[in-house]
Amino acid sequence: MAMDNFSSRVAGVFYGGASAEAAAIDPEGTEFSTGTQLGLYVADGLLEVLEWASDGQAADPPAAVWLALLRWYKNRYGDVPDGLPAPLDRWLDTHPVTSGVVDDTTKTGLEETEMGTPRKPHGTDSDGADALVRSAPFGMIPQVDAEWVLKMSQQAAVLTHGSWHAPAAFSLLIHHIIAGKTLFSAVTDVLAWLNEHDGTELAERIRAGLSDSVNTPMTAHEVLAAAIRAVADALEQPVAPEQLYAAAVTNAVNFGGNTRPTALLAGQLMGGLLGQSGTNSPTHLDQFDVLEEVVERWLKLTV
Repeated sequence: MAMDNFSSRVAGVFYGGASAEAAAIDPEGTEFSTGTQLGLYVADGLLEVLEWASDGQAADPPAAVWLALLRWYKNRYGDVPDGLPAPLDRWLDTHPVTSGVVDDTTKTGLEETEMGTPRKPHGTDSDGADALVRSAPFGMIPQVDAEWVLKMSQQAAVLTHGSWHAPAAFSLLIHHIIAGKTLFSAVTDVLAWLNEHDGTELAERIRAGLSDSVNTPMTAHEVLAAAIRAVADALEQPVAPEQLYAAAVTNAVNFGGNTRPTALLAGQLMGGLLGQSGTNSPTHLDQFDVLEEVVERWLKLTV
């Protein structure tokens, strides 16, 4: 089926990230892991907000994402923590959440009875990548501006992770790429935003990642910088267009360290830049039908 640019880029981000994370687990990868699953639940929380909006009802996006992450928690660990709202199941909850490494702060942050907020974030010392890997969906709603993207991404990050600059920067990067900007132009805009909003440390890391060699990425800041570098290098490699995506994912995995999130982000970026034709439909994935359904639901409510 012919797809317009926006639809193709959305499919590219969902498919590209999931396929890349699976490849980082195992070269023949068929299972996607924590990053993709968290991202799908955030996407479903936003879908619920869009569903309410299409019915003429207002919903609170950060609360909807929090409830969606509590559904992920229930699917992953068997029950919602004591003292917390028990959200009703949705379509996504009929699909099992398989094992995969989870940041301690993701689990403990969701076990807090109060919802984390920018003033009282959970996981204040965490520099893990779990808030980062679930941040792309905020940049994939076409009707909103950059300010909305940044505000919502921060509010969703602090549900579990006090360090929110990397998730917000990645949401903004996806926002610009979905709108059709080049990688260089999108990164330039993100660096300008970081420098104006106490994000100079992350901005310097991204700049260093593009000019120097990349050290083994472990933290959210390092993972984001490495993923951008992996894609930038792939775009300069003398390979056929259909090999660009694989080149970016290979670059990301070859940096070592926290390879799953690095590959996931590189896959999402390349998917957004190339569209669905660049990533193909990863029908080899065990739960490809979930991805297909989220893309379909997303496009129905955003196009």
